[in-house]
Amino acid sequence: MAGRQEAQEGNGTERRGAVRPGFSFVKLLTARFLLSPDGEVLEGGGVLVVGGRIAAVPRTSGAARRAARVHGATVEDLGQGILTPGLVNAHAHLELSGFHRRVPATRTIRPWIESLIAMRRAVGDHTLGAGVRRGADRLLRTGTTAVGDIDSTGAAGRVLAGHRLRVRLYREVLDGGDPVRAEAACAAVRRALPRRAGLCEGLSPHSPYSVSPALFALIGKVARRRCLPVTIHWSETPAELEWMRAGQGELAGLVRNSPHRTGLDLIEEAGLLGPRTALVHGNHPERGEALRIQRADATLVHCPGSHLFFGRDPFPIRHYRERGVRIALGTDSSASNDDLDMRREMALLRRSAPGLDPREVFAMATDHGARALGLEGEVGRLERGARADLCHFRLSSEDTKACLDELTTAIPEVGGVWIAGRRVAQHA
Repeated sequence: MAGRQEAQEGNGTERRGAVRPGFSFVKLLTARFLLSPDGEVLEGGGVLVVGGRIAAVPRTSGAARRAARVHGATVEDLGQGILTPGLVNAHAHLELSGFHRRVPATRTIRPWIESLIAMRRAVGDHTLGAGVRRGADRLLRTGTTAVGDIDSTGAAGRVLAGHRLRVRLYREVLDGGDPVRAEAACAAVRRALPRRAGLCEGLSPHSPYSVSPALFALIGKVARRRCLPVTIHWSETPAELEWMRAGQGELAGLVRNSPHRTGLDLIEEAGLLGPRTALVHGNHPERGEALRIQRADATLVHCPGSHLFFGRDPFPIRHYRERGVRIALGTDSSASNDDLDMRREMALLRRSAPGLDPREVFAMATDHGARALGLEGEVGRLERGARADLCHFRLSSEDTKACLDELTTAIPEVGGVWIAGRRVAQHA
């Protein structure tokens, strides 16, 4: 039986129990510490998994033992460490994983863009696909169970359809302000992504500087009609702002037809500023823009590793937090980051903003990321009804107060990763 097969996985102490008829397996995972649905660290407790979803989150060891008896669950005790929801990477470009340390960092953005474009043109689909697989494997090994990935070539969709990682696949769309490219881009937007197991569709108009107002408007209509989440690179560099307002600066010639408007204005006019929108980077918000994002209930995605890679000025996290903007974390790509590891992203954020509450930082890497991907209630929290996408981190902390601090600063070892209750990775 599947439930008895599950008892063989892992290195923890296990006890076999009867499997309830009608379910593929019933298991209870326990650890020294558990992160509750409200973000509190509990000593004892566990997660009851039935058919790939969380059926209950007992808050004490006694309640966990009773749940195991009642449900006839296989019990796996993971020992020292903390059991948490799997990490959620709100922004990645896995198809660029093959370009790690091949594109030099530049203080200004255009040389980096041109180097990346040249390298991408020189490789085939096989190379891109191999990079996708390598990047996805790295995310799983380091505790990420769900990712929002940008697919500009189709390579990511083909590879990730068979991968264990849970994916919101954002199809990238841009026309560079060129009417000839706009026609093909419009046709691509109208085509729905073929249904594939493990993939949820989304759209990614690349950026206000690389998407014409007409294409933005079409994307807005399609996204609303099909209720699709959207992610957009926004306000990443001063060059972007200069081009958007004045049609000048280093982006001139790389893209055409400056709108002489702010990027957030174009996004809002297209009907794309709302709860299903994730704005990526946001390093240079103009006056009033943070409040507009907060009122629209959109999510801002910060990528600390990419920010460090380019040597950018400090991220205005205090500005956003004071205005109530929801912030999620992402890795961006291997072409602009030293690793695809959400543990490192949390640690870099804590280093750059040491006053942040570790509970809030961990929420940025889980619950807020789920909101950004339109997967709230499915991933990012240990709560009844959610997918049993879990991670066990090995910690040295002996008390509940120190656990989240260590978890968000020390890049702790991953003891195991589960997707839908099944172990898919361990020891990273």
